Amino acid sequence: MVCFYSQSTKNIKAPIRTCIGCRCKYPQNTLIRFVCRTGEDLEMEELKKLPGRGAYVCRSKTCIEYAFRGRKRINTSLRVQLSESVITEFKQALLKKEIIADEKNETASS
Repeated sequence: MVCFYSQSTKNIKAPIRTCIGCRCKYPQNTLIRFVCRTGEDLEMEELKKLPGRGAYVCRSKTCIEYAFRGRKRINTSLRVQLSESVITEFKQALLKKEIIADEKNETASS
C-alpha cells in the first residue's frame, strides 16, 4: 500500500514513527497518536503526553481506513484485546475529525 501523504524524512531532527496503516515512517508531529486507556477505550491524543502504549496513523483517509480495517492490527500494536465495536466507533470518530480538519484547510486556502 502506498500512502499519498508523503513527506521526505531526510534532514528532519524530529522523532520518527511508523504509521500502522501504510507502515511508512514519518516525523512524529505529522502523525495522529492514539492510546489505549484502561484497556477498554481508545483515545486520540494531540499533545503526545498521555501514558500508555500508543500507536500512530497518517492523517490520510486511506491509512485510517486500512489501519482500522480489522481488530488484529490495532490489538497487536497496542498489546490489548479490544472489541470490534470499540475499534469501529473510534475509527468513525477519527475519520469525522480528519474530514472536518480537511474541510477547514480547504476553505482557509481558498
